[in-house]
Amino acid sequence: MCSVHLRTIYVDIHQNIYMMPCASSLRPRSTAALARITMVETHLDLLQKAWTEAAPGYLSAWEQAKAWALREVWRDEHDSDHGLGSYVAGKVKKAGGGHPTGDSIMRFYKKIDEDEEWFPGKVSHARKGPARVMTGAKVAALARSAMAIKSAGHEPTYPRVLAACPQAALNPTTNKPFSKKRVYEVFRENCYDEDPEKTWEHKARHAKSALTDDQMAKRCKFGHAVQERGHTAQWYFDHVVWTDLCKSILPATEAAADQQALARKGSKGWVSSGSERASYNLRGKQEVLKQKSWNTRKVWWAPILTRGKLHVVVFDGTFPGEEPAGATVLVQKLLVAVNVRFPNADRKPKWVMVDRGRGFYNSGNGKITEPFKKALRDCGFKAFWGDDASVQPGHLQEIMLHETAVSWLRRRLETTLPARCWEETPAAFGARLRQCCAEINAELNVDGLCRDLPRRIQQLVDLEGDRLAE
Repeated sequence: MCSVHLRTIYVDIHQNIYMMPCASSLRPRSTAALARITMVETHLDLLQKAWTEAAPGYLSAWEQAKAWALREVWRDEHDSDHGLGSYVAGKVKKAGGGHPTGDSIMRFYKKIDEDEEWFPGKVSHARKGPARVMTGAKVAALARSAMAIKSAGHEPTYPRVLAACPQAALNPTTNKPFSKKRVYEVFRENCYDEDPEKTWEHKARHAKSALTDDQMAKRCKFGHAVQERGHTAQWYFDHVVWTDLCKSILPATEAAADQQALARKGSKGWVSSGSERASYNLRGKQEVLKQKSWNTRKVWWAPILTRGKLHVVVFDGTFPGEEPAGATVLVQKLLVAVNVRFPNADRKPKWVMVDRGRGFYNSGNGKITEPFKKALRDCGFKAFWGDDASVQPGHLQEIMLHETAVSWLRRRLETTLPARCWEETPAAFGARLRQCCAEINAELNVDGLCRDLPRRIQQLVDLEGDRLAE
């Protein structure tokens, strides 16, 4: 036996006896002795962790033993347990810092009393919530699908992945798709561009363009002009109709659909570190979403937002577009929609708020176009700015309420895009657009949106014309 001087400590934990050396008194004389000493020191490390470590927010075995001992002392000195929980809670600490509550201490004692074989550290900390049911096979299928979508030039969004592999995305315990959060965890942990060690992160592709000093000054002046009118949020809700002329470019070929998919990539996307400049991670040209070409179809439509409801009008193929003649057709459609919703002519909203598009106002001086003015008068409406909208500048996207409604619609149109979208007809697109509108009315706070202009204007003035943070 190797001659090693050991000072021995006996520790009884979990009903097992361990003999451990005090490291300061070791004097090894052979390689075998060193191996045995290393093993004993490893036992010391393990015992220290077993006694002193625990999941954040829980009591370690050492603190549990202390809590048990404090109860024994308390009961020797007191006739009841009244106040015991609060007293002990202040004497023990949770892993990660802080003290438990008195109620949690009393629940801890209840567990001890119900378990005749309890020992410090035995109390299990079962993970809260349902057990993970996304198997490795499901994770692999979702990851392959997301990477394949990206390789094909599309953005790997939650709806796309669900549509591509519905069985892998199905939670067997609920019979519903896994949550967006869980699917995006798969993106972060299992998807990559080139190097498997560099998994995707949700990174910004570019920043918003900055406003010039002149643009901010005009926006601030617009804010003051709106405030000078003195209207309340309720007034805007009761009296204003928000509308605009919008268009969507539908792909007529698969190649056009691929180009639009690249252009739809958001300001953030799933990208591996080091691959930011690769073509498949860059956005496509935005023109393909805004300009008609030989392999696309243009559909004009208009949102109508008033009194807590959103409505959409889809125009036919003869619509003249963003011209004074188109503005005239829009006002006529506006009258029909308002009359259907408000049959009492005395109660219908009369003030119309639009952008300064060339169908509504002259681009040079901001004066109202004669066809738009006549159409409003004939249909019993009034322009919010009257004949002169020169105080209303461009770059008001986050201020104008109908712009928010349009962004809601476009976002839903993207997430409901058919798999073979180049085969969608204008009529089918119109039906899908109206369905998106119905979902927005049912699920989003359209009522609050119709009252939101004064709040936005105040923020605009406070920021001296700069972009709103939200």
